[in-house]
Amino acid sequence: MFIDRVKYAITQKASFLIFIITLMATIIRPIFIDQDVIFTYIGIINTVVLGLVFLYIRFSNAQHWHPMFFVMIGLVVLIPIALVSGGVNSQFAFLFPIIPVFIALVSSPQYTWASTFVVILVIISLFLSTEFVPDFTYENVPSSKAESRALWLCFSVMLSAKFGIEFNRINYALGNKLSEQAEIDMLTGIANRRCAMSYLSTALDSAKDTQSTLAVMIIDLDHFKSINDTYGHLVGDACLKSAAQSISSSLRSDTDLSGRYGGEEFIVVIKDVTAVDAHKIADKIRSSIEKNAVSLDSKEIIKLSATVGVAVDDGTNLDSVEKFVEQADVALYQGKREGRNRVVLVDKVQQAPSS
Repeated sequence: MFIDRVKYAITQKASFLIFIITLMATIIRPIFIDQDVIFTYIGIINTVVLGLVFLYIRFSNAQHWHPMFFVMIGLVVLIPIALVSGGVNSQFAFLFPIIPVFIALVSSPQYTWASTFVVILVIISLFLSTEFVPDFTYENVPSSKAESRALWLCFSVMLSAKFGIEFNRINYALGNKLSEQAEIDMLTGIANRRCAMSYLSTALDSAKDTQSTLAVMIIDLDHFKSINDTYGHLVGDACLKSAAQSISSSLRSDTDLSGRYGGEEFIVVIKDVTAVDAHKIADKIRSSIEKNAVSLDSKEIIKLSATVGVAVDDGTNLDSVEKFVEQADVALYQGKREGRNRVVLVDKVQQAPSS
């Protein structure tokens, strides 16, 4: 999915950025700051570890646990250098509240709260260790200030976790709405052409892999232009909605998909169906459209009819989406020439030579 690729990209870039920052700090910091040699040693080890983590994430297949793996390694890297530089008083402690926000952006709320709990335990452990581990920055910080910093660090971590989760929730809601708008025809409520063709492409690839049968239908409302010209576009829209509802109600919800192909044309994709059953489903659609007349405010009834072109093929013959749709389109126009309000089937499976 697209969102998964985005999360993987964020994790990859974050791991690279942390690696570069650690590398530059290890090289440049000693030039300007007089520090204990232990920081240089820890910096070299951290740089190597983070570099290996980046290379692993960069050149391995994306996994849902990669963000947590990166964070856990980051904590392992961060703890020693924070430990020898004052614990919660360390200048590196500001990195702890960033961790839950990062996890929230690339993972689930469960992982976010789990990482938050781990980070808080680390902060408490660092605070308790200040009496036992020497501070190699040689800063004299009152114990009351260390307590205050530890408390506020814990609050900051929890706040950042909550903020990240809420941001992600809103982002997902908006993303789902945009995704729906990108895939659904706003007038009829069924799939739009882009979504239907994408579904057909996926179904076609699956049929090739499994050597299964696939059917595609092109459905055209008969004399629709005259309805628009006589009654107006609002009535025409009502007719399109009625036809879309008739089509959807005639399909199997788990394996079939209906979409608006364009104008008064609809497309239907049906997986794992025989030519006989595909013809029955197409005729059921045609009959349903014919039965569901549209009533006007003037009590006038508009009766609809549709012509359906059906192409059925299997994995041994399927070539491309465009050619498959073209088969159904040819059948549709044959039905129009024969008088409309009928189903015409192109069965390539029956035409294929037997082995």
